Amino acid sequence: MCRSQQAPSAPPLLLWLALGVVVVAGALLDVMEVDAAQYATMARDMLHQPDKLKLYFRGHDYLDKPPLLFWLSALSFHLFGIHNWSYKLPSMLAAVWAVYATFRYARLFNSLHVAHWAAFVLASSVAFLLMTNDVRTDTLLTAAVITAMWTGGEFLVTGRTAWLVWASVAVAMGMLAKGPLGFVAPAVVLGLQLLGDRRWKQLLDVRLLLIPVIVLLLLLPMLKGLYDQHGAHGIRFFFWEQSFGRITGENRWKDDSTVLYFTHELPWLLLPWTVFVLMGWWRALKGSITGTERDHGGPWGALLLFVALSLSQFKLPHYIYPVLPLLAVYGARSLVEGLPVALAAVQRVLWLLLLLLAMVLLGWCFPQGWPLTALLAILLVVVILFRHRHELLLFVALWSAVAWGINTQFYPALLRYQSNAQVGRWLHEQEIAPDRLLSVGVGGTALEFYGAGKGPYVARVEELDRPPSQGAFVLIGSGQLPDLVARFPPRDTVLVLEHLPVQMLSLEMILPSSRPQVVDQHVVLAY
Repeated sequence: MCRSQQAPSAPPLLLWLALGVVVVAGALLDVMEVDAAQYATMARDMLHQPDKLKLYFRGHDYLDKPPLLFWLSALSFHLFGIHNWSYKLPSMLAAVWAVYATFRYARLFNSLHVAHWAAFVLASSVAFLLMTNDVRTDTLLTAAVITAMWTGGEFLVTGRTAWLVWASVAVAMGMLAKGPLGFVAPAVVLGLQLLGDRRWKQLLDVRLLLIPVIVLLLLLPMLKGLYDQHGAHGIRFFFWEQSFGRITGENRWKDDSTVLYFTHELPWLLLPWTVFVLMGWWRALKGSITGTERDHGGPWGALLLFVALSLSQFKLPHYIYPVLPLLAVYGARSLVEGLPVALAAVQRVLWLLLLLLAMVLLGWCFPQGWPLTALLAILLVVVILFRHRHELLLFVALWSAVAWGINTQFYPALLRYQSNAQVGRWLHEQEIAPDRLLSVGVGGTALEFYGAGKGPYVARVEELDRPPSQGAFVLIGSGQLPDLVARFPPRDTVLVLEHLPVQMLSLEMILPSSRPQVVDQHVVLAY
């Protein structure tokens, strides 16, 4: 059977440097509403609270995510000041570590050739671009999970106690990042590896008792904070409701997503390697059945975790991140082994469509990116002319240029529509105390983060029984603006900003023709 060209022995250093530049550019972008801006605000506020073991949001008790992200970002703020990049720095370093851990995990069962490309597949995926830009708890979780799989696998292979200790630490970090999934995910993969190798006697190893001891010791500060703040319910929430409660329905978070949700989310998160990954995953599953596959835990563990996450009654794309390092290994195998000629053709078409889409996005939808678009067009011609010599490397270089354009052209243009951040910066620059700004029906956590605090809020104009005090400002959307002006005429209009919910990206927001129909106006009035 004819196959596609195989990958070189390792990704060139220049391509790694290009990815590093892309990640650094993403670190400078504004934090996005809703989650990232909220977490950044909580981490900043933690600097000023005496008890760092308790979590608060807007001055109220917070019971949702574990504290690791808030602790690390608060520490980064303390060391480097309040910046976009200092909030993201701990998670970005964790993401880089996840790339290294993916390399080491891949090396357990694969050649050095495959391991190099497994790390690169993860680092160059759309998901990695997102997890180092829109930073939430899942970046830390992903790094901890793949680290536990790698170090736990090393323990199974070598029997060295040190690897077991490091695996226990990684499990604890995963649980501190996002709850019991930090234990469940590596336990599933490593348990399936034992099952496939028929080495159940290793479960009788007395050293395994170190796992609960180390994990519990590292969780103690969090558990103390939960108990002091929420009582026994806080402990139960962490160990059960937060994760398993999403499947049983006990957790309050629910949406209308179906069990097929990740079947259409996973392919675009894996871009540009989707075809390689799916083919490699299928080969690994089939090889495990036929007895030719050494890595029993990875392919079936990824499948079981995919199914378990699909059963959750509340799903978002980033929930699948912890599975991606495993899938990157199988994508790397396909890169090294080559694709059947038909799938290789599909992959080429996919790459070309992605590049054309990027040119449309940067050259037409957000036309300030036209110089990069012209460069992409020239590079695309070079790829077409010389693809038979260096096809893979040329396409990867083009993809790096696309990723650079996303972080330096597309997102900056999009984030200009995050009006809450713009208003917050204005408050900070004008040295206006947050309590002098009244929000009417609009506002968000970016306003609090960039404005250094939260002012008063009412949902509707009708709730105001008196005009705003002299020297106050009002932030309001265009829908309620006429009612406010009719009841309480302002002294002046200070800011008029276009607003979009940038995290909830839609086709209407991207297309210039339909964007005016979904753009709202947020106005700041002076009294």
